[in-house]
Amino acid sequence: MEKRFRDYIRHLEKLDFDVISEEEVWEEREKLQLMLTEIHQEMVRMLIPMMAFLICTCIFLATAFTHYFVGSYIAAAVMALVTVYLAIQYKNLGGVVKKLCAYIDKLTAK
Repeated sequence: MEKRFRDYIRHLEKLDFDVISEEEVWEEREKLQLMLTEIHQEMVRMLIPMMAFLICTCIFLATAFTHYFVGSYIAAAVMALVTVYLAIQYKNLGGVVKKLCAYIDKLTAK
C-alpha cells in the first residue's frame, strides 16, 4: 500500500501544473480525493486497535501496581510496544496526508 502512495506522489511531482488542462485538473482532484479517503479509512483502522492496546496497557499496569506480579509488567510492556508501533504507522500515514493536501492546494490554486 505504501508503494502505491509513493508511486502516486511521484506521479504528482512530475505533473506540470501550469500546462495541464481543466479536465486533467478535475481528474487529478478526483484521484486525490479517492486516495485521501482511502488513507483516512486506513488511519481509522489503525486508530481503533491502537486505542485498544493502550487501554490494555493501562489495565495491565494498574493490575501490576496493585498486585505485584512480573507477568503484568511484561504484558504491559508488550502492549505498550505494539501501541508505539501502531502510533508510528499512524504518524507515517499522517505525513502522506499532508503531502497529498499540499498537492490539492496546488491543484486548487490553478
